[in-house]
Amino acid sequence: MLAEAWYIAVREIKHFYRRRIQIVTSLATPIIWLALFGYALSGGLPGFSLSNIGIQGIPTQLTFIILALGLDPVIKYVLLNLTSISYISFLSSGIVAMTVMFTAMFAGVSIVWDKRFGYLNKLLISPIPRTSIMLGKMISATIRAMIQGIIIMVLAVLIGARIYTGPIGVMIAIPYMILFTLGFSGMSTAVGIKLADHEEFFGVINLILLPLFFASGALVPVELMPGWLQAVAYVNPLTYAVDAIRNAMLGGVFGPLGGGYALIGIGGSLLVDAAALSMFVVAMVSIGVTIFRKALK
Repeated sequence: MLAEAWYIAVREIKHFYRRRIQIVTSLATPIIWLALFGYALSGGLPGFSLSNIGIQGIPTQLTFIILALGLDPVIKYVLLNLTSISYISFLSSGIVAMTVMFTAMFAGVSIVWDKRFGYLNKLLISPIPRTSIMLGKMISATIRAMIQGIIIMVLAVLIGARIYTGPIGVMIAIPYMILFTLGFSGMSTAVGIKLADHEEFFGVINLILLPLFFASGALVPVELMPGWLQAVAYVNPLTYAVDAIRNAMLGGVFGPLGGGYALIGIGGSLLVDAAALSMFVVAMVSIGVTIFRKALK
């Protein structure tokens, strides 16, 4: 089954990378979001900044610790700015998660096209497990999402974002990106197999994508949301993906210090994120396989 799934995945990847316009737009869109939102709110988020005392960006726990110390005003000012995080750095993890989610959620459109042009029928009469078709689509989406996610990280750094944890943080983020992609690509292929044409598919997917994106911590900390929206955010799988990627890129309490210090204290949160995303993957893949098999009977 894995060999057949890999063949289907390779075919999908080749088709994607032959469409150069799609490659450019899939990378340009998140960078435009990052640049516009990142620099528009570079002074900090309203209600969650220290701009009134000249501190730029988003304060961290370390910032508030220094604020409470009785230090010389000049030294305190310098340390406060050093320990705050620019909004573009904060936003970059949300944009990486958005890129991964969009890639995963549009994986199912290839199923729609395969049905329309008859390729799916050829697969169905071939001696391969039907589950391998879905698995191949998921593998393809995961590989594309990982490549695009890492490229967005690099481009984010080039336009001013910082990854305080360095290459180790990027390596920590990748497994969470994989989990997240598998869950949403499973959902997407299940939706694709049930719908008749791509117009319906795009309508359903967009209806799912935008609420998930805005009801997560991608743009603002969950703590700043109204109570009812926080409740929605905590059952939103994107929230846990963003949190994991953000912790991996920015670190914990001592994140602004960089290096090994940035990794202190992020283990507990990453475990919670891993558990939540694992349950999401199991649920979505199980539901997706069930729908996929019934639709192909």
